[in-house]
Amino acid sequence: MENKKNGADQTLDVIDSLVRPVALFGGGAALIGLALVIVTDVTFRYVFNAPIFGADDFNQIFLVATVALGVAHSGRTGGQVVVEILALVSGPQLIRWTDFCVKLLGVLMMGILVWVLIESGFSAAEYGETTNSLEITLKPFFWLLAFGMALYGFVLLFEMYALLRHRNIS
Repeated sequence: MENKKNGADQTLDVIDSLVRPVALFGGGAALIGLALVIVTDVTFRYVFNAPIFGADDFNQIFLVATVALGVAHSGRTGGQVVVEILALVSGPQLIRWTDFCVKLLGVLMMGILVWVLIESGFSAAEYGETTNSLEITLKPFFWLLAFGMALYGFVLLFEMYALLRHRNIS
C-alpha cells in the first residue's frame, strides 16, 4: 500500500479524496460568494452612495464557511505555517516522533474544539448568537465549523497512521 512515486502512504489518498472536493467546491463556492458580496457592496457604497444593509453579515458568514471548508485541505497540503528548527539539529527518527506527538496534540485539540462548537451550536438560539444587522442565527455556522475541524482531525489521524507505518505523509 505504498505509493511508489514519493514513498507516501496510499491510505492518505483516501483522506485526500475527501478533503480536496470539500475545499475546492464548498470552500471555493463560499470564497466566490464572499468576493461577490464585497465587490457588490463596495460598488454600491462608492458608486451609488447606497451601501448594502447586512453585507457585513454575509461577509462574516461566507468567511466562516471558507475557513471551515478549507482548513483540512490546507493542513493536508502544507498550507499552514511550520517552523522546522528540530530538523536542523536532529535526525529523521526524532522528527517522525515529534511530528506524531504534535499531530496527536492536534487531534486532541480538534476533538475539544468540535465538542465546544457543537454545544455552541445547540445553545446559539438560547443565548441570542446572531449576526449584527440581519440577526441570522449562527447555529448552522457553529456546526459547519465543527465539521471543518472534525475533518482536519481526521486528516491528522490519517497522517499519524502513516507516520506509525514509517511512510512519507507529503
